[in-house]
Amino acid sequence: MDALWLLYDEADLALNLGFADLMRDRGHARGLDIVPVTTQELTLGLDASGMPVCLRAGAPARPCAVLSRQRDSLISFHFERMGVPVFNSARVCAICNDKRVTHQFLSGLPMPETVFLPAAATEPPPGTRFPVILKPACSHGGDRVALVKDERAWREAATAILPQPALQQTVVDGAGQDLRVYVVHGRIVAGVMRTAAHGVVSNFKRGGSVALHALTPQERALAQAVIDRFARAGAPLTLAGVDLMFDRGRPVVNEVEDVVGSRMLYQTSDIDIVSLFLDGISDIVANAQ
Repeated sequence: MDALWLLYDEADLALNLGFADLMRDRGHARGLDIVPVTTQELTLGLDASGMPVCLRAGAPARPCAVLSRQRDSLISFHFERMGVPVFNSARVCAICNDKRVTHQFLSGLPMPETVFLPAAATEPPPGTRFPVILKPACSHGGDRVALVKDERAWREAATAILPQPALQQTVVDGAGQDLRVYVVHGRIVAGVMRTAAHGVVSNFKRGGSVALHALTPQERALAQAVIDRFARAGAPLTLAGVDLMFDRGRPVVNEVEDVVGSRMLYQTSDIDIVSLFLDGISDIVANAQ
């Protein structure tokens, strides 16, 4: 069997060598040759006939599948145009790695009131009622997410985000706590509740505490509605996290993580999410041959 590429940006791979080793080990047990590859190693383009090509170290290269841990949908789409299956797909990558697109895509589901801000925004939009949350549209891991309580704090937070576009959201009464619902091949696997050590950023890497959480029927129904929306669009979630917040006791959509981390789940449970993911990948690859 040809190799499956575990595709990372170079900097992200350096931070996730343990996960890459876990993927390789679990893959080996299933007869899968999983090779970590960085986007910086690759040259993508089109040949003289207009066909998409990929070079690695200057030589033509083609994996049997891409397990994508990078966030550039153009790269994912290029491999799909080559006929290489990508997990998660380019469509999932494009939707999930721009929070504005995520909210547009999931419109009609309960979520905080949200305003899309252009990259040039230097003043709060008319009618802003403080406090509000300000966050970059295309970041992850809680990067530059700020609770702002007045115009001066708003301008400072906006300056920190520039030149990226941003989102402004109302502050839900459950701010500082959110629920990560892990999804593998379109199926809910588990939930982990994250609670911020201080402020509103609850990410595990930023000091948030975590606990395994039994989903309520309402939480499960909302997470399933998100999963179903992706499935109906032909962009199934193969390994992802649906993040919910809480407003007046009810769950609301926060975002969907395409490149979802697994440390929290391994710390709080005996669920081997990498094995569950690779079991499904093994079946898909075998059926494609």
